[in-house]
Amino acid sequence: MLIAWCLKGVAESNSFSDADAKAALNSAGLRATWLRNSNNAQSDLPSDTHWIMSQNALNAHVNSFGAAGVATPYLSLAAGCRERLLAMGTYAVKTYPALKTALSFATNDGRNAGYVFHLWVLVGPKPAPHLPGFGEEVRSLLSSPQFAKYHHEGEIAAKLYVSARQIKSVTKFAADLSEVWLQPEQNPDFVPPEVINNVIELV
Repeated sequence: MLIAWCLKGVAESNSFSDADAKAALNSAGLRATWLRNSNNAQSDLPSDTHWIMSQNALNAHVNSFGAAGVATPYLSLAAGCRERLLAMGTYAVKTYPALKTALSFATNDGRNAGYVFHLWVLVGPKPAPHLPGFGEEVRSLLSSPQFAKYHHEGEIAAKLYVSARQIKSVTKFAADLSEVWLQPEQNPDFVPPEVINNVIELV
């Protein structure tokens, strides 16, 4: 199991304001569209989520987000990526930073203000889009070549929900990409990923 630091860009809107961003950081966490729109009681969600997650659903989330985004069980996170540029020579590599991608989504490519969350998720070593609790390495050309068109976005797809305890901070940016808040809002209850590393002490 891997732990990946990610960024999540969310545009400011009538349904997502400063108060919503701070609530997501401090208590509510970040939820996928399907979960936000669900009419089910919270206690019913563990069993009711099984049918909504599948390889086809993840394919639609990545490759047809315009149609699938209104009810997707996945959350797109930016983790950055690199790719080799054959035309530039054997060792030429282009980097696509996670922050650039997150800002693009947060500001709708510079059209409005938005928020960037700094968080971590668990990532499985193999694709398992139907299994909650682990992010999917959408950016991997080895495990997910069907998403190669969007490789440059460096996406890791979280499932259903990212707990507030996994969100370290949130920063608000203006449309011109300048920081609106003097400093990022920090989560006092943030739990660093080191607490679940793969070291097991002797009994």
